[in-house]
Amino acid sequence: MLVSPLAPAEEPHDRYLPCVSPQMQRLAASLSRVAAAALPVLICGETGSGKSTLARQLHEDGPRRDTELAVVLGATATPEDIDSLARLTDRTIVIEEVGDLVPAAQDSLIRLVTEQPLRVGGRLITTTSCDLAVLAARQSLRADLLYRLDVMRLEIPPLRQRREDVVFLAEHFVTTAAWRLRRDVRALGPDACATLLEQRWSGNVRELKNCITESVLHCTQTSLRAADLRLRGGEGRADLETELAAVLARLHVAYPRGFYAHVERLILQWALDACDGNRIRTAAVLGIGRGSLRAKLRRHGLDVPSLGPAARS
Repeated sequence: MLVSPLAPAEEPHDRYLPCVSPQMQRLAASLSRVAAAALPVLICGETGSGKSTLARQLHEDGPRRDTELAVVLGATATPEDIDSLARLTDRTIVIEEVGDLVPAAQDSLIRLVTEQPLRVGGRLITTTSCDLAVLAARQSLRADLLYRLDVMRLEIPPLRQRREDVVFLAEHFVTTAAWRLRRDVRALGPDACATLLEQRWSGNVRELKNCITESVLHCTQTSLRAADLRLRGGEGRADLETELAAVLARLHVAYPRGFYAHVERLILQWALDACDGNRIRTAAVLGIGRGSLRAKLRRHGLDVPSLGPAARS
């Protein structure tokens, strides 16, 4: 089952998108069976991966779709909040980030899942962005609660592990954002697609959606270009630092004895080239004084006239 971006004339909604990657297609294939069952479901995935949206979709595809969905946040839930759910015997109950429940609330949840009315008429869905087995091993989560919740498990892989879904989702978000914001943005340009694929997306689908929404709001063209993308920038730096670390590791293998000196010489040479040999600018780029730069150039044999007139500045 594939979900194509909506036509601009249609009102968009937040139905869960199975996407095009093999991982998400397998997940999509199991949704109807899981939705029809009355067993507890545990949805696992990183922050921003779409756990809450998937939980809502299970409710809407299930036999209780005509009833109101009851959602509880694990981090703020009190034992009284959990106890009150026992009255909702015909509802789908979603407890988000169940690993954040305090011990007393966990005790209440144990009572809730063992009561006959809920087991017969209700449906419990829990979500987590952490490994509940690790929490149980640390005794911050009751092990018997884990086994009662982890009956059917749905795992959402992070967006960085399914790159083919990035453009698919981005195109959908362009359409929905343009409709909601009343902007005449109709497509995602090739350069924008390439830029989106370069990002790590630590915030997963939520981060991508926020990026596209803000970009559509400020876009002045009918096609969203790379220059229009409102990227936060931190991820690009993180990726560059990762790449640099890999390069440094290879250089260390190649120059185990004079590693630091070799890297420093490469940096000096790069800065000189970037500044056309101008030492004032080179020192400014490197964040060091002119005297210190002169000493480093002399030490590495770079203090030569061949650098041109600008080098003597």
